[in-house]
Formats: sequence, C-alpha cells, structure tokens
Amino acid sequence: MTRGFKINENEKYFRYELAGSPSANMLFTTRRGGVSEGRYSSLNMGYSTCDSKENIYKNRAIVLNDFDLSIDRMTSSDQVHGVELRAVRSCSEDAGECDGLFTDAKNTVLSMYFADCTPLFFYDPVKKAIGLSHAGWRGTVGDIASKSVGFMKEKYGSSAGDIIAVIGPSIGKCCFEVGSEVEAEFTEKLNNINVKEYIGVKEERAGKFYIDLKAINKKLLESAGIKSENIHVHDACTSCMKDFFYSYRRDAGDTGRMAALAFIE
Repeated sequence: MTRGFKINENEKYFRYELAGSPSANMLFTTRRGGVSEGRYSSLNMGYSTCDSKENIYKNRAIVLNDFDLSIDRMTSSDQVHGVELRAVRSCSEDAGECDGLFTDAKNTVLSMYFADCTPLFFYDPVKKAIGLSHAGWRGTVGDIASKSVGFMKEKYGSSAGDIIAVIGPSIGKCCFEVGSEVEAEFTEKLNNINVKEYIGVKEERAGKFYIDLKAINKKLLESAGIKSENIHVHDACTSCMKDFFYSYRRDAGDTGRMAALAFIE
C-alpha cells in the first residue's frame, strides 16, 4: 500500500508528514531563522562547532518551541561515522558513541546532526517506533541502512513491510566527488546491490568519481525489505543549496550543523 508523503517547509525546517501517522514527527532543520552569526548564521544546531553554546541552546529551543517541547526532551549521541545503533527509552539516557537512535517512547526527541551526510528517518506505524540514522559515506559503505531495519525488527518486532523511511537532504551526486580509494570502498564492500550503477565519472576529472549516496541508501533499504513506495527521498543537495543548508565540504569544514529530529507525540 502506498503511503502518502508530504514535505512542509517553513523558514526553520522541513517537516515530513506521513498520511495516517499524525503522531510521527520527522524534521530536518535549515540554516535559517536562528540567532547564530558569521559562518554559523543562523540556525546552527550542532555543539561540534566553535559557535557559542548559548546560541546553539537558543536555536534548539526556537525549533522545539513550535511543538511545546523544551530542549531537555532531546536525546543525542556522539556520532562517529560508524554503524552502531542504540535504543533509548527516555530523553534522560546517554546513548554514547553511535550513529543511530531509536525509540518507542513518546516525546523523546531523537536528534542527530548533519552538514552533508545522509539522514535516514524510520517509522513503524504498527509498533509505534521511530528512529534516525546518520549515513555518511562510511556509514553507507557499512550498510547502516539495512542494519537499521534489522535493529527495528529485533528491538520492536517490526516488519520491514510496515516501516516507512525518509531520506533527507544530503550532499548530492553532483557535488560528492571522491578519489579512487573511496570509490573502491563502495565497490568492494557493498556486494548486496549493484553499487556501480550509482557511481559516475567525468572525463575532465580523471581519477575522480561522483557517488549518489541517497540512491545507494534507497537501494539498501529496498534490499532490507522496505517497500519502494514506502521510501521517500527529499531530493535536495546540501552543498548546492547554500541559502538553505550548511555544507562541510563546500565550507571547508568550518560550518554549522543541521539537525534531524524524530519523535512520537
């Protein structure tokens, strides 16, 4: 069954709405509508920057105030570009080092931070469980997408056929240029899909490859059993869309962070 999907945009964030699941909230923030200044202008959500903690605190509150939630409802992890996943039962838990957060607790706001990597949102409307994974290129090569589906099966008794996934904004194939050593990681380690289909070259850039992280993660989710019609892709490039997003690659590493937020009301 195809599930309706809608992207609602305001200045501060994109909100992904799933038909028939009004209690599932999935947001991806922009760089607009906050209080940060300079290179972090203006809605920087990430503490792993040189922005002031006071500004970041205010920015997070600006977003959560829209849902009558305080920032102490947020739970996050130390992201390490790996494939470790954690289930949390409340916002007071410390998830430690991991790149995926999942919960079935209400008003526990899962939060992860991005500046080019691929955010993966998950929701099971049957088991009422929600999750987020951080799929950088290393996480993608490690198939965090399929591992996330398996994790929901194990922790919540989810069926892959019930899970809805949203792939949020990330660096696009247009801008994600890598050398042969990174290209080899994809072709050697992702054997469960035809990954070469999503890797391109340009004649004028000898030895360089262009990788479509969103398309690879979509294919990995399909291979894990999620129905194609239940996988929704927000086709936006964080590197191209400078007015909307921070980009680690475009901004040479010194930049703000967008937040992916997921919670059940």
